[in-house]
Amino acid sequence: MQIRLFNTLTHKIEDFKPITPNHMGFYSCGPTVYWDQHLGNMRTFLNNDILKRMFLANGYDVTHVMNFTDVGHLTSDEDTGDDKMEKGAARENMSVWEIAEKYINNCLNDMDALNLIRPTYTPRATDHIKEQIELIQKLEKLGFTYEIPGDGIYYDTSKWATYGELGGQNLSELRGGARIENNAKRNITDFALWKYSPTDTKRQMEWDSPWGVGFPGWHLECSAMSMKYLGEHFDVHTGGQEHIKVHHTNEIAQSEPVVGKPWVHYWVHWAWLMLKDGKMSKSAGSFWTVRTLIEKGYDPMAYRYLVLLGHYRQPVEFSFDGLDAASVGYKNIVRKVADIMADTQGAVDKALYDEWHDKILAPVSDNLKTAESLVVFQELLKDKSINNATKFELIKFVDELLGLLLVQHGQKLLDLEKEEAPAEIQELAQKRVEAKKNRDFALADELRNKIDSCGWTIVDIPQGYKLTKKQ
Repeated sequence: MQIRLFNTLTHKIEDFKPITPNHMGFYSCGPTVYWDQHLGNMRTFLNNDILKRMFLANGYDVTHVMNFTDVGHLTSDEDTGDDKMEKGAARENMSVWEIAEKYINNCLNDMDALNLIRPTYTPRATDHIKEQIELIQKLEKLGFTYEIPGDGIYYDTSKWATYGELGGQNLSELRGGARIENNAKRNITDFALWKYSPTDTKRQMEWDSPWGVGFPGWHLECSAMSMKYLGEHFDVHTGGQEHIKVHHTNEIAQSEPVVGKPWVHYWVHWAWLMLKDGKMSKSAGSFWTVRTLIEKGYDPMAYRYLVLLGHYRQPVEFSFDGLDAASVGYKNIVRKVADIMADTQGAVDKALYDEWHDKILAPVSDNLKTAESLVVFQELLKDKSINNATKFELIKFVDELLGLLLVQHGQKLLDLEKEEAPAEIQELAQKRVEAKKNRDFALADELRNKIDSCGWTIVDIPQGYKLTKKQ
């Protein structure tokens, strides 16, 4: 069906038209690997996964590139501040290379826990210094660069007439002088392509270049690596909304003079995960990771479900109360799925399958309206006119589309229900039956709580009760 996406560049929802039929190539900005990725970062990566799954469900082949920024760039968009990788190494008494390896692995493990399909390519910036230097050389030949002695090679944004178009910036308000280490940039929007290593300290990450020993500016790697793996023109570029006005604007400026316009056809940006007092961030010390959730006893799928209940262009406020509610909602769906899986006899109704398949896929294909697809899915589960065999095939499709692991968790629940409770738990359950007969409800509640504390759940049913081991 027709795919539609909001394009930040044009500020409107557009029909998707692939460069190559039945193929979608996209680049997503990955993490700087000096620390763990918080849940806000993971919302971005999760949205990339939903985008990918939506295209796959529509019959596309997908090539997905996500970089790992393991070069010790400076911390701000203004090319100032401290080196993040060096700070991470000092914090943990490790080398920058060890820090990068540790946090790349942690990030991939967290992505796996959230059931994200791994990118086709995950290039590291340090493995592509050659490509970054070659891109600077091309810009240099085109007259887009200049040197600030003792500082580095900079991009002259006044040479690119449409600079700032992505973020809707008024360049007349941005132009002007700025001071960088006592040397003036030509324009306040100019950015570093290559930074010279300091003379008073030794960096762990530095390379030889035609301009001297140093390291690349942090905007450069995404342009160089996306071109290497996706070609000079590709379909979609994604990232957090914080990248619109500087990072992605700079990527366009340094790429399009070299490849010719358009470089990227669709720019898709993800809104933030918020706390009550602002954006989740490492610098503020207010962040939790996927492993935090697991340590607190949450299924990572509850967080995935929470994100899917919102829309990618709107902020989602995170709280543990909200996560608790999402967890209950997710478990209720798994319960329904397990009941369907317990009896899937009969033939699949192909006509009904096709009808509901398209009803579920349509909202996600229309600018990733995942919450609307979940509403349709809930309607499917409740519809008694559809047999379980047909429902089960559609549940498997929803798993492919939304990545919620419903079949896996449903089977786990069925397996737990087959497990017989130990004698001491059954004895407590029988005592609870007697307490209820004697109308001693306080004792009945006490026994229920004791059963619960032992890792079992007791549910009253017409035949008496059912004991289920907790997941």
